[in-house]
Amino acid sequence: MDRRARFACVACRRLKRKCPKELPSCSLCLRLEKRCEYPPRARATSENNASEPTIGHRSLNGEVSAQLSNDSSKDLHSNHDRESWLRNRGVYDFPAMFFLDCEVCLKPLSSELNQAMPSAALSYNLSPEALTVYDKYFSTVHHWLPILSKKIAQRHLSEYGLIPDSPSQLLFLSMKLVSEPISPKVSPRANSTYMKALKTLLEVENSCLPCLQLLQSVILIAVYEIGQSIYPAAYLHVGHASRLCVMMGFHDRKNASQLFKDAVGWTGREEERRAWWAAFCLDRIMNQGTSGMPLSTPEPSPGELLPCPEESWNEGGIGFNEPLFAASFSNNTSLGSFAHVCQAAHILGRVLHHRDHLHDANVTLDFRISEAKQLHHILTSLSSHLSDLHRKSPSFGGSMLVAMAICFSARLIIYEIYACNEKYSVEHGRSSEEADMQRNSMSGILDVAEHTWKLSRQILDSVDSNGRDELSNHSPLLCHCLYTVASECEWFIREQEDSSARIWLRDIVELLQVIGKQWHVASAYLTEIYKWPGYNGLVKS
Repeated sequence: MDRRARFACVACRRLKRKCPKELPSCSLCLRLEKRCEYPPRARATSENNASEPTIGHRSLNGEVSAQLSNDSSKDLHSNHDRESWLRNRGVYDFPAMFFLDCEVCLKPLSSELNQAMPSAALSYNLSPEALTVYDKYFSTVHHWLPILSKKIAQRHLSEYGLIPDSPSQLLFLSMKLVSEPISPKVSPRANSTYMKALKTLLEVENSCLPCLQLLQSVILIAVYEIGQSIYPAAYLHVGHASRLCVMMGFHDRKNASQLFKDAVGWTGREEERRAWWAAFCLDRIMNQGTSGMPLSTPEPSPGELLPCPEESWNEGGIGFNEPLFAASFSNNTSLGSFAHVCQAAHILGRVLHHRDHLHDANVTLDFRISEAKQLHHILTSLSSHLSDLHRKSPSFGGSMLVAMAICFSARLIIYEIYACNEKYSVEHGRSSEEADMQRNSMSGILDVAEHTWKLSRQILDSVDSNGRDELSNHSPLLCHCLYTVASECEWFIREQEDSSARIWLRDIVELLQVIGKQWHVASAYLTEIYKWPGYNGLVKS
């Protein structure tokens, strides 16, 4: 018997459309992936009619009762069936109404594997190859880019090989790509794992619905391209990750349309947060050496939370999250090293905006100088705070070094704007505020150079003591800071014949040479350094 409701469902009534009235959900709501609810009177009337079969129907060996029982079972398991149905669909099932009219298409998709949290007691059997990649990734890259949950990644890798051209396989290849060493005889662009990852990425995007594993994979591919100096692919994939984050709504949970249903557990939500922050940080890092290019990720929304401390994250427990916007840097605030990377990247973004709008006619000189001083004070405070934390708990392969490098790079960007004597306002002459900012810039450049050298020397000593095999623990995201500080040291040598700057430059170049054995971006910077007159004079002396 065809079961239909007597009245239209709530969604169809609100949108003033003709409802087909199927039970338990109408076909229009299913197609638009909306929650379908009937008024109590509509469902009750239909069920009462269905529960009073004719004499003829009663004689069918209980088939009516069995049918009613099956319908009730379907109602009880409708949510589970719907989740399974969502996971098994392809990209052709993407709901266009999410972009055409988001008000009728709320949180239409499941984040797939992220929705089913593995329990702590559950173990997954990894193939020898998957286990090798898992161990290598979490002992190297994870230290300075902790965006993956160990327990969820283990589940993904256990499915590798069972589902070809799937998000799980793509994530496996991406983890392998950033953690395995490259033969010196092979170009990073021609790396077989890289080529296979790009091919799988294309297949996944053309066949599967968007999911968190796709975003994580794009981030790791972009990291590989940044580290191996593969441009413009690195720039484009950072933008790709940024657009995925925005489409998924990770940048603004309160106001932006959300593509995914809410994560079932805290771990899933934290993975989403870390993926968003990783794309945010890479976007700012990508724009350090260029000017005038707009950022692809928006500024964090008010109330945005930072990633939890790494202790909880690495142990698979539940952590706590501090807000991004705080009045001061307190030693009592419990932040993880990746949260400090996010802080530094946020301030770097403000510095980049200041640099790229220097000649904006709507910005007055007083405001510009005031903003520069504010950024100077924020960055010096954060530098001091990070240095104190590093002294108390030195770690030479973690993301704390990345946070310090981003902070130092941001300081040098702001100082290079105001350190030159020749840069002053033509209309108003050189103001006392500009002169004060110049003094801050000159002393700041010297401070950054000295601290970067000390950090470089500590890293070199740790590499020597632990063996050169440990160099894969060091992030390629350090290289831009090392390069810019090296350029300042070369300037000190040419202008002042500074003996300290000679030592600083020599050690920084040595560290770039060490990192260059794993990451080709360091070699790209070194190629330019070898052309400098100050460095050539240092080599000859």
